[in-house]
Amino acid sequence: MPISFVFYTGVGQSEFAVADMVDMFILFISPAGGDELQGIKRGIIEMADLVVVTKADGELLVPARKIQAEYTSALKLLRNQSKSWKPKVMRVSSKYGEGFTNLWEKMTEFHTTLVTTGELQLKRQRQQKVWMWNMIQERVTEYLCNHPAVRNQIPNLEEKVVRGDITPGLAADILLRTFSEKKQIL
Repeated sequence: MPISFVFYTGVGQSEFAVADMVDMFILFISPAGGDELQGIKRGIIEMADLVVVTKADGELLVPARKIQAEYTSALKLLRNQSKSWKPKVMRVSSKYGEGFTNLWEKMTEFHTTLVTTGELQLKRQRQQKVWMWNMIQERVTEYLCNHPAVRNQIPNLEEKVVRGDITPGLAADILLRTFSEKKQIL
């Protein structure tokens, strides 16, 4: 089975896009990174199939254990994304090479569980649907913005929105009306 890893370090709405591209979403957190449970968005925790506390060694071992316990408790309160898999929280240490065999075993267990239950196929089908609509949104936006009558109005309307002269919703309505009126003429 070919394996691909997507390593993403950003914060924001992009996590949702990444989650829609992968079979398994693993959240890596550092006990020294200021990622206290209160500071992490609930959404990203809910997306995680596995939470891995890194740097679980030396003076960070005790904080790593604490973070592991906090996330384990938090995950019990959240709704699982999967019907057949309960997210796990574990620790690893790159410095000592500890926990990586267990990490691989959990990843393999996750994959086997989702394949066996048919959930992986359903997940990939949902992802295909999300990708389709994302592509439609991108192409419709590009088509709209490249329409000559719309393209000519964009700078003026953007300026008015920034100044507060009109609302973003009104500007959008004007552009969409311009687009639809010109299409009917053609």
